[in-house]
Amino acid sequence: MKITCLLLLLVLIALFGAGCVSKAPNPSIRVTGTDIEDITPVQVGDFDVYTVNFRIQNPTNQTFNNVDVRFDLVPTTMYCHTQAQDVTIPSITPLERKTERFSFSEFAGLNCEYTYTYEVISDRENTVF
Repeated sequence: MKITCLLLLLVLIALFGAGCVSKAPNPSIRVTGTDIEDITPVQVGDFDVYTVNFRIQNPTNQTFNNVDVRFDLVPTTMYCHTQAQDVTIPSITPLERKTERFSFSEFAGLNCEYTYTYEVISDRENTVF
């Protein structure tokens, strides 16, 4: 009985010592909308197509894995719709910058303007030691 309890305790210590991976908000990664102030729509038939570029940068000296970024474009004018885009980045290394392009459409002639919010979630290692 003592040996079984001791082995179980060792297994639990090894599991916690090895670490578990869970998702958590990552305030270290920055996202900026490079051209959100003056996006110009391109008319395609009865629709206007908008394209926005977002820069994702890791200003730290850490590598982050399984980074999920959610962009939400919130209209500042009436009759326009909220737009959302999810991007998954397998890994972002220290001081790396990436640009993600986000295109969407609205009905023609609305002259939509947007502001944006974002959320970054990535793997976080939880260890006891």
